[in-house]
Amino acid sequence: MNSKSITKLEDLPDELLLLICRYLNIIEILNGFSCLNARLSKTISEFSIKIDLNIIPLKLINRFLNEILPNISYNVRSLIYSDNFERFPIKLDMFNNLESIHFLNKFSEDFLINTKEIKIDSVPVDIQIDLIKNFFSSSQYKNLKSLELLSYHGFTFSNIQLNKLIQIENLKITLKNNVDLFELLYLLSYSIEQLNIHILYNGPFKSLTKFSSPLKLTKLRYFHLKTTFEDSIQFKQLEKLIIDSFDFIQYLSIETLTRDQNYIDGLQWENFLKKLNYLKNFSFSIRYRFKINENDDQQIRENYLLNSFSTDFWLYQRKWFILFYSTYSNINQNDSTCFIKRKNYEKLFLHTIPYPYAFMDATIDINKTKSTIDQYSTRDIYSNVRHLYYDGESIPIKLECLKNLLDKFHLINELKLDRLIIDYSSLLSNKINLRHLNKLTIYNTDEKISINMNLFNLSSMYNLRYIRIPQICLSDNLQMPKQLETLILTECRDINFDFIYKCKNLRILKLFLNNFDRLLENNGELIINIINTIYNNNNNIMETLQLMCHGVNQTKMKIFEKQFNLNNIKYLNAIYDGKSLTIQRSNLYFDQSS
Repeated sequence: MNSKSITKLEDLPDELLLLICRYLNIIEILNGFSCLNARLSKTISEFSIKIDLNIIPLKLINRFLNEILPNISYNVRSLIYSDNFERFPIKLDMFNNLESIHFLNKFSEDFLINTKEIKIDSVPVDIQIDLIKNFFSSSQYKNLKSLELLSYHGFTFSNIQLNKLIQIENLKITLKNNVDLFELLYLLSYSIEQLNIHILYNGPFKSLTKFSSPLKLTKLRYFHLKTTFEDSIQFKQLEKLIIDSFDFIQYLSIETLTRDQNYIDGLQWENFLKKLNYLKNFSFSIRYRFKINENDDQQIRENYLLNSFSTDFWLYQRKWFILFYSTYSNINQNDSTCFIKRKNYEKLFLHTIPYPYAFMDATIDINKTKSTIDQYSTRDIYSNVRHLYYDGESIPIKLECLKNLLDKFHLINELKLDRLIIDYSSLLSNKINLRHLNKLTIYNTDEKISINMNLFNLSSMYNLRYIRIPQICLSDNLQMPKQLETLILTECRDINFDFIYKCKNLRILKLFLNNFDRLLENNGELIINIINTIYNNNNNIMETLQLMCHGVNQTKMKIFEKQFNLNNIKYLNAIYDGKSLTIQRSNLYFDQSS
């Protein structure tokens, strides 16, 4: 049988090349295969549709600016801006087919352009009103169809004169309170088709008297509402708003924290949802907080909840199933169920199956769920979750139980573990391996009961590029993932960081150092030693060392910053902002080393 021998990479079929790309990140793919020939450029074209400038290392910026981005510019549809605009001076006019722009942690109005989609994940509070006026009352962004505005403070529409908007069809926004909800609904009533709202605080929930006409959103098909302030909207208020104003709603989604028992009553939901004639899909996640009384029978409460969601409407007509668990702990003793009260108030977590959202909070009690369906695979229940925050509530959990729990969330990109105490009395048969994990964070670990990071198979987590852990979690034999780019160490008491040389691809190191004032003694000799250790380990990729120094003597810090910059050490610059001392390599270093 004659077969052509493969002598070079280009001889491989497209299928194998794409299989190789599965083991690389987008930057590695574009850097390795772009600008070689037309065939390879076409093969990897799918990886150039969405470009995140934040993940491009400084040493590759010039190559991307001058070669790669101009070469793929025709194919770029979505662009995520760099958080450091000065270090990545992108020219937008090269992207003729750009449809979406996205700002993550930093925002600059200089980079706003008239595209179909604009996303801003962290809007500064001082420009919120100006942005609202620009997007909602001017013709500057006439091509805009989809808008995402997120803010830690929430947007307000009170006392702002705005025109009714006719072009925006899809909006995701963080609002300050309920009053802003009604202002926004009237503003969008002519055009909006998809609406995703997160309300941060409480406020009066009633339609505005300044509008004479009834509130009707005739084009609205998808509505998601999330509230984080307890009892922000009562069940009956929500029901009335949706029935009166959303006549043609097809997809309804609710996330809320409440003490209103109607939210966990399947019969109340059934009566409500039957009135929505066009409804195709319904999903929710309810965190219900209730007070424990001595005469309460938790078993009766849970049985009623299950029965109310087990009617013909839920199980057969709609095939909508629910799952719940309670922080009111239960243990089996002599074949009877005993409920253990941990505090005066407990929570009940209730959601539709599968869990519908990317972000999820869970407690140790998630191991004892109850559901209206038995056949559902546990791995499928949480297949939509990408960001998991797990609160162990300082209750010991066995290693195998923790592994079984995390295995349910096998597709997550980000994991945050808080108040986690592990019972090491039994060994783990296999290490925890979350293959899709990109970010791992461990909070406030007790010094006496530290977490052994070797329970994770870090070296096999090929996507893990960000780790934040207390320094005490590090062990001498810990094998960090080779592709690790960001490492944050909290509660640092040991100032020996020689292990950094093992992290060959580390770009950002952030240290929370204890007793920082002591490190400033003798003209900051100990800080200089730390800096030299970090940058003298033949790591030509390291970009930034950030030393957190809350409460330190600011005068001494400013003196150190000035003296360090006068010495002009190894292309390093010091920047003190009152909270941290950042040691950053200049672009000149990467220019001369490339």
